[in-house]
Amino acid sequence: MLQEWSRYILRAAYQGALTGRPCPIRRVEGIAGPRAGALEMQAGLEAGRLLKALNRDDAAVLRQFIPWPFAGEPMAYMAGRFVRVEAGWPDRLAETLIRLGDLGSRPRGNGRWIAGKNECGATIIAGLNDRTPHYLVSGATGSGKSVALRAAVLQLSHDPTNHFVLIDGKYGESLRQIGHLQGIVGPVAVEGPDVQAALGWACVEMRRRYEAGVNGHGRVVVVFDEIQEFVGDPVVTGLMAKLAGQGRAAGVHLIAATQHPTVAAFGDASTRRNLTGKLALRVSDPDASRVAVGGRLPRADHLLGAGDCYTVAPGAIYRVQMAYVDGQEIDAAPAGQRNFDEWPTYQAEEVGQDLPDRNIRALQPEELGASLIAAMEGEGRPALKARIEEAGLARPGSDWARRLLDLGRETLACLERWDVGLCYLTAD
Repeated sequence: MLQEWSRYILRAAYQGALTGRPCPIRRVEGIAGPRAGALEMQAGLEAGRLLKALNRDDAAVLRQFIPWPFAGEPMAYMAGRFVRVEAGWPDRLAETLIRLGDLGSRPRGNGRWIAGKNECGATIIAGLNDRTPHYLVSGATGSGKSVALRAAVLQLSHDPTNHFVLIDGKYGESLRQIGHLQGIVGPVAVEGPDVQAALGWACVEMRRRYEAGVNGHGRVVVVFDEIQEFVGDPVVTGLMAKLAGQGRAAGVHLIAATQHPTVAAFGDASTRRNLTGKLALRVSDPDASRVAVGGRLPRADHLLGAGDCYTVAPGAIYRVQMAYVDGQEIDAAPAGQRNFDEWPTYQAEEVGQDLPDRNIRALQPEELGASLIAAMEGEGRPALKARIEEAGLARPGSDWARRLLDLGRETLACLERWDVGLCYLTAD
């Protein structure tokens, strides 16, 4: 089929039927992938003209040269020096189920996992590293997004130095099945306060590593499915931005997934920019495809679903059929003991406004004491600043003083709820 397709296009190119003048194609390579057939054509300086002709009028010309009833939509785009043309196989030719065990289920270590099989039959490895410290996983219902997330965590969990924070915007439907795996830190967070607490714990751990200069103590991987469900929570979006912007050097990584990969789905543009690795499964429209893939082409909305995916990393893009894992494989995986049965309550002061390399220090006991006294006396920020200076500490900034005063008031209210009396003695 690919040879026949190639002959049709070569003949039309030489006759000038594609570009309006003869277009010599130097080399054509046919590729029979699991879900699509592809041709890569080397046309030299005529590549741009050829590509434009093949994409004109919703690929009307291209559709005339595909000699089988293809599935989905045909595409033409530049892949390196080649003009690449691809179209999905009909169901009778497609390889829709590739089990992880068929590709080699041994953990790869170093933050790597088996993503799936590409069109050349090679096993594609994804990884958390300096080039791709964080990942965006995009895919509409039925695309295979949840399976891809579970397969990644299952493989990474075989490395005992990895730790996982699981957050699921679909009330646990996607991730609860893997909540028992080795390295899971706490329960799957599904409600707003727990989501804040889970992300807050990851940010506190990140900050601790920076302050202690800790490296090489394993990765913390935050897996957040359906991030768009929490985009209206500024605490959640702020913590996500912090992890995506500052987590790499501390070994804290974010795998964020969404059905609707629009710019607005992230709440903070910096989060989207820092998700440099991408697993783009089938999405619903061209706008979502641009975010999912990180560019106008290739079109993730032309994928076929059920694990058909583009894996994108800086300098590399592959069409891959994602590896499939079923419930039995997950249930048979080594189980672990959680650090927490409930997530510790989120405390903004513990996270800090920034990391130590941006001049943020840890909360001092004297500061907490002064903030509690100021709250008891009904004082404001100026008096709190004065108390902290009298304690021999550096003068706090206005925002830091506000946060300290809020913490003092919250602590005082908590003690009152517990019927705990509090008094202090002055020098007088």
